[in-house]
Amino acid sequence: MDERCWKVGDLAAATGLTVRALHHFDQIGLLRPAQRTPAGHRVYTAGDVRRLYRVLALRQLRMPLSQIAQSLDADLEDLGSAVRAQLTNVEQHIEVQRHLRARLMALLQAIQQATEPSIDQLIETMEAMMQANYFTPEQLAQAKQRHQEPGFPEKFAEWQRRGTEIADEIGAHIERGTDPADPAVQELAQRWTGVMRDMAGGDRSMISSIYAKIEGKGPEAATRGVLTAQVWDYLKRAFAVGFGARP
Repeated sequence: MDERCWKVGDLAAATGLTVRALHHFDQIGLLRPAQRTPAGHRVYTAGDVRRLYRVLALRQLRMPLSQIAQSLDADLEDLGSAVRAQLTNVEQHIEVQRHLRARLMALLQAIQQATEPSIDQLIETMEAMMQANYFTPEQLAQAKQRHQEPGFPEKFAEWQRRGTEIADEIGAHIERGTDPADPAVQELAQRWTGVMRDMAGGDRSMISSIYAKIEGKGPEAATRGVLTAQVWDYLKRAFAVGFGARP
């Protein structure tokens, strides 16, 4: 039995979280320390650390804090359902990558045999490359359909405008050294998630794929300059401690 205990500052330093984030988790009932000192200071036990790990793991699945609390307080089957859903999404991406690998292997074989790849081979490989760019074939088909809707260019321009405005405000908070758990920053994170929800048509798996693209290609390239690496890192920290990433 691990009987070690941590004060709030020690646990924050050990995990990379801020003291304010741990206080926030306590205030909303997500992670309440099992013990208190006679002076009322928080003391975390090994059991609290295990719960904190599960909280952060579920946040990586982009699960809202309210749903995390329900999953942690319910049985393991409910938690397993959330993990299985994310696993399904990962497996879809793996299948797309396997398809691309097969196309690339066919092209390489043609090159090694000193023959010109056929046009069909090149087209099939380019299609596989597009599918492998973080989105499933179904998501790509859905996006193509939305792009053909009347007024889509205007909608996209508005999403870009809103995203740029939020990113600029976040940049100002970074310069001031505002804690990501600050209510003003959390409000910006909520607004950002609203933009993402509109862009994805409310599809949570599409939002997850958009974020995967931002991580994979880098925020500046993936968002056409709307996000910088610094702003994206700060925004992720805001997601980790608040409700900003709620789908």
